[in-house]
Amino acid sequence: MNNPKTVFIIGGGVAGISAAVSAIKHGWKPVILERTGHLGGRVRSLYAKDVGSSIDNGQHVLSASYQETRQLLSEIGSHDRVTFQEPLFINFRISNRHDFQFQPWNLPAPLHFVLPLFLKAPLARSDRQFMRRWGLAFWRADPDSLKRLTVREWLEEYGEAPLLERLFWEPITLATLNTSIDEASAFLLYQVLINAFVGSRANTGLGLPNDLLDALFAEPAEKYITAAGGEIQANCVVKKIIWSGKEVQAVETRDGERIETPHLISAIPPNALMKLLSSSDNLDKELSLNLSRFTFSPIITINIWTENPVPGPFPIALIDSPIQWIFPMVEASQKAGLHGYTLVISAAFKESAMRNEAIINLANREFQHYFSKSLQSDFKLKDYKVIKEKTATFLQTPQSLRYRPGPGTAFNNFFLSGDWIDTDLPATIESAVFSGRMAVELLLAQ
Repeated sequence: MNNPKTVFIIGGGVAGISAAVSAIKHGWKPVILERTGHLGGRVRSLYAKDVGSSIDNGQHVLSASYQETRQLLSEIGSHDRVTFQEPLFINFRISNRHDFQFQPWNLPAPLHFVLPLFLKAPLARSDRQFMRRWGLAFWRADPDSLKRLTVREWLEEYGEAPLLERLFWEPITLATLNTSIDEASAFLLYQVLINAFVGSRANTGLGLPNDLLDALFAEPAEKYITAAGGEIQANCVVKKIIWSGKEVQAVETRDGERIETPHLISAIPPNALMKLLSSSDNLDKELSLNLSRFTFSPIITINIWTENPVPGPFPIALIDSPIQWIFPMVEASQKAGLHGYTLVISAAFKESAMRNEAIINLANREFQHYFSKSLQSDFKLKDYKVIKEKTATFLQTPQSLRYRPGPGTAFNNFFLSGDWIDTDLPATIESAVFSGRMAVELLLAQ
């Protein structure tokens, strides 16, 4: 523990895993202090006894443009457990009789994305006029000026596009920012478009895990880290950070153990970090991180198992529905003789206050509307499990951009990581992975 090239990491989620892997690559020893019994954080799997199946803690979809994440998965040996679309495919279901299957064409960017949307989507004249104006202006957009705008304010500069808003802007904003277009940051959506949709056709595809999240992140990461000489201290709850001057000296655990920390990275969410700092002799006031200003947006994942299959192809995006997405379950979550699916509600403020029975009734109404069949009697629903992640991401508004700190702090041996720090990316898995590497690189620069 006295090795000066040891870095302690509070939190074993994706950011903590990324920091540990990055530290190993630079010849450092990472020690992860994880409060639960295993790695993964919010990107984890669990066994649900009430339904007798292993499921994920929410549907987590990657993007082919997630270069940091793909590199991490390659490092820990699980990249082949994700199927990346080549290129993007989405089945937009507008009504029970009308759908639109979108796929970029084999053309140079951005024509590969714009032309099929412009020529094949059921757009009105105002939508097409909007696309011409917005498309020309997009290449001249100033990212810094977009930091002041919501997505709604950005789009309104170029006219009205009622169907395009329902078909594209609202679904993509909810899926990537977990925030409605009325509140979401235009700058963060611009970053999504630049990275995933305006680049090469190969980068547009979704990355769909074909195994449970534990098999994708937690299990291979644990093997990689421990095989390389790192440590994972599970069930280790850090209750206090001990500091003096402008340095962190140690952490104190719930069991009263003092662990000397020559270098420390926090890889926990802002609300958890705020609580930890406030219990650490006014460290919150010393660092002035404005963590109390973060607010959060919920995501609900509804896991269902039916006797009769839901017609694809998948993934399905439901237009104008509170349930935005339908994905088939990975094989490890399927039940013998049944068909498993996950339904996703992003920015689920209203739905998160509903009882699970009411959420299933909502799902049944939506299935009747979009498939003209009852989830209960026609698809023959046999079991379900509702997962509510009430603090899934921070609310990604223009105001929240000002609260996101960088990986450094006023202390030269204390660093921050997590999807919420200032990575110039939305609060996604990619942001979490990138933040872990940023923290380690700043540590090395110090």
